[in-house]
Amino acid sequence: MKHSIADFRNLQNQTKREVQAAKDFAIQRFAKDLMDSVDNLDRALANVPAEKLKAGNQDLDNLHDGLVMTETVLMQTLKRHGMERFDPSVESEKFNPNEHEATFMAPQPGKEDGTVFFTQTKGFKLNGRVLRAPKVGVVKNA
Repeated sequence: MKHSIADFRNLQNQTKREVQAAKDFAIQRFAKDLMDSVDNLDRALANVPAEKLKAGNQDLDNLHDGLVMTETVLMQTLKRHGMERFDPSVESEKFNPNEHEATFMAPQPGKEDGTVFFTQTKGFKLNGRVLRAPKVGVVKNA
């Protein structure tokens, strides 16, 4: 009798874990589809030279401000659903093959070997799991 109760409880616990995992990653396909749009929005913002902003072109300033607001709301919405964008070069993180994809290595005087110094495309995580690894450049001085 005790054995069947234990088996039943184990089955209940396993089912709970599987249901939670299904909930956590149900939006994975949708999230992957959104990454290209987020990347394009990010590229659009990055390609406006800072000196062109606030230089008297009110239309460009308004367009840029609107894109920044759109990106902010989009990233907040994605975060609320467990999706986060990450950039390992911002913090000069150590290269981690489980989370990063190295696309090239280059010498960087004054920086430690194995440190990420450049990000070609930012990465995304969904509920802590890497959805897309960032493509990065890694320091190799030797």
